[in-house]
Amino acid sequence: MFINIIDKHISLKPTEVADAEPLFDLVAQNRAYLKTWLPWVDAMATASDERQFIEGMLTKQAQGDVFLATIIVDGEVAGVIDIHNISALNHRGEIGYWLGQAFTGRGVMTKSLERLEEIAFTELDLHKIQLGAMVANKASRAVAERRQYHLDATLPENILVNEQYHDEVIYSLTVDEWSKRRDD
Repeated sequence: MFINIIDKHISLKPTEVADAEPLFDLVAQNRAYLKTWLPWVDAMATASDERQFIEGMLTKQAQGDVFLATIIVDGEVAGVIDIHNISALNHRGEIGYWLGQAFTGRGVMTKSLERLEEIAFTELDLHKIQLGAMVANKASRAVAERRQYHLDATLPENILVNEQYHDEVIYSLTVDEWSKRRDD
């Protein structure tokens, strides 16, 4: 098991089934906050639901369809970041992430995404990564913009959250764009 240290406070670790309980507890403590933006929060009703989700994601990870990591801040489980819908044919994937509210506003997700980009482009050999966010989710959009992602599209009524359809923005970053930033 690798621990990917980002700085003295933040690291990424491979998500394991043993993480189900702390991740579920974090979701439970942040349910109202997360529910505003994420369609899956109500479906995560028990630690068993979290365990089943992790088991499914680990199966997909073993098949090369997903990369999943738990975000740790000062030794505490703070959230999750992943690349899902990885296409081996097209060399691309979609980024997903969430943090407990107490960990927001401190650069945790921006730094975690920066490390995930490195993994995507150097270890997973992806050409392009995409990130979708509800138009109204200014915090999530700011992460993509701080990391200089390209705004590709706004998709009307593309996300169903709390029984309402919301517009979604799609951002992307290619390996060439990422490499140029690293060279500057």
